[in-house]
Amino acid sequence: MVKKTKTVYEIIQTIPVDSMVALSFPQLRDFEARLKEEVIGHTLKHREKTKEYHRAVLALRWVQGVIRIKTMDECQGVQHG
Repeated sequence: MVKKTKTVYEIIQTIPVDSMVALSFPQLRDFEARLKEEVIGHTLKHREKTKEYHRAVLALRWVQGVIRIKTMDECQGVQHG
């Protein structure tokens, strides 16, 4: 019997938004790389787009959005007040 591993989507789904933004760039880039591998794997495995494929794409867009937000914050400098 093959042990089913958690997908990156399932892992990201459990992380609160503020914790996701607090992750470091290397951690976010790692999530992004793993998600890209998942998307490619689903594309090669199935001809039609499955629910898992759509979830992987959604999670990839989410991680890329968080990376953009963190990049913008660092470029502009976080201003409080």
